[in-house]
Amino acid sequence: MKGRQLWGFVAVMIVVLTIGGVLWYQHQQAVATIQLQTREATAGQALFAAMCETCHGPGGNGAGGAPVLNDGAVLQKYSTPASLSAFISSNMPASDPGILTTQEATDLTLYIFQLSHQFPPTHG
Repeated sequence: MKGRQLWGFVAVMIVVLTIGGVLWYQHQQAVATIQLQTREATAGQALFAAMCETCHGPGGNGAGGAPVLNDGAVLQKYSTPASLSAFISSNMPASDPGILTTQEATDLTLYIFQLSHQFPPTHG
């Protein structure tokens, strides 16, 4: 009987440790994703100041005559990072559409999500 109890205990411990390992891995992946998105949004902020602020205003407040980007309205139309990034990549800046790299469009996208207090979004 003691042998069976020991093997039962070992089996339970293996299951617990496996589940714990999977959960730890998922947690680490989530942390890494958030850290990456934070770096991308920071890069997006600098890029926004250099290329977008003239039209969209400081912090996306619309003071330059282009749409406001800090109130969440643009995210109703482009609700995922992928959809907003695709729009930015193809259409911005208005003075020279399509000059941004994919990474620059991603950086700006994450910054715009941050401006709208919807950060960090999931990539996709």
